Amino acid sequence: MLLRIILKNFLSFDDEVQFDMFPNMKRTQLSEHIYTIYGEIPILKQAAIYGANGAGKSNLVKALEFIRGFALDRDYLKKIELSRYSYLLKENTDNAPICISVEFENKSHIYLYEVEIGTDSIVMERLCENFPLEGKSSLIYERVQRVVTFAPNIVVDNSISSAIQAMLEKNTMSSLMSLNEEFPIVQDQRCKLATEWFKSGLEVIGIFSYLPTLIDLLRDNTEMMDFAGRLISSLEVGISKMNLHETDFDTWAKKHIKLASNLAADLANNEKMTINANNAPIFSMNIENGIRKVYQLIFDNLGKSGYVGKLDIGSQSDGTIRAITLLPALYYACLKGKTVVIDEINCCLSPNMVKGIVEYFAKSTDTNGQLIFTTHDERLLDERDILRSDEIWFVDKRQGASVLYSHNDFKEHHTISPMRGYREGRYGAIRYVNLLKNHG
Repeated sequence: MLLRIILKNFLSFDDEVQFDMFPNMKRTQLSEHIYTIYGEIPILKQAAIYGANGAGKSNLVKALEFIRGFALDRDYLKKIELSRYSYLLKENTDNAPICISVEFENKSHIYLYEVEIGTDSIVMERLCENFPLEGKSSLIYERVQRVVTFAPNIVVDNSISSAIQAMLEKNTMSSLMSLNEEFPIVQDQRCKLATEWFKSGLEVIGIFSYLPTLIDLLRDNTEMMDFAGRLISSLEVGISKMNLHETDFDTWAKKHIKLASNLAADLANNEKMTINANNAPIFSMNIENGIRKVYQLIFDNLGKSGYVGKLDIGSQSDGTIRAITLLPALYYACLKGKTVVIDEINCCLSPNMVKGIVEYFAKSTDTNGQLIFTTHDERLLDERDILRSDEIWFVDKRQGASVLYSHNDFKEHHTISPMRGYREGRYGAIRYVNLLKNHG
């Protein structure tokens, strides 16, 4: 689970800011929204992040994408234009490194992973295990430029030191975490657990994200398919049932002659491929035991006089597709203990759809993960049985830089409407647009 993330000199964030999932224990509202680690450390199960366009909400999500990419992919910094990720609205931006720290829990261990990244070097990378009940932090490793220091209980002989030095010389802009995952020189369970959280404990969904492997994901995970199938009729989009349809390639090809002829050569050279259209997977084609098969999602759409039509995902609306692609994320957050972060959860979705999705997560008794999302849906602010005050965050721009703060910082009586307060500008993080003032 995510405990906190700290940013400095990253995109629109200049000075250091912190976003965290720590509750105000004086608030008794929705106490079931608080998990406990070690039986004593309280952590919130969800957070909604508000702010005007351009305030920096998405940049918080991008920070999590950034540090996960850096932690897992040794070539990550080679694939991006690193200079664009620093705060650019001031002089001498090249002199300051990007600083990101993330504290998280995995299998009852709490880790703090910190990085400082300059334009041409890794200034610092540190992994610690934290023991908040004891007020202690135990270093696992610290890298300053290319010099690595390990905890005293980690055995590192001359050969291991030489191998690490050689890896860093060859991969100067790679994280030690990613290099050690690919070439496990440092055999320490804590390194594995920390890497595991980035790999399988954190899901980040951007505005334009979709799941090109959605069909394969549902086909390979019957529990997820059952979960999505149970919820889809409740989305109120005219779908009563979702089915995964399987057929052999030759039978499918007779109905899709033109498309099949274009794909035959590609399928012959690939055991698996997904065909996408309109940001959605239309078909998944696989070769299994020498037999070519085609899989597709077919939906029972309700029509006139009780008629039920069989339509594929390409015939669904953008909003319906967005909702369907969020169902696996909801599954991960509800049942698999993952931290799921969604940018603009309201993208293509109606306020009622957003409320329904968030309400399901908030009120499900078997939920064991976290849901963190940015949104413009103001109506959620007044849903007192869905959101706690400390689960509401704001991002605002001040003097050209983003700042982060919680609704919990405002001392208000519980009878005051947060939605009205937000619309009236009492919390900031809102812009009043008047295009007419410069008209003519």
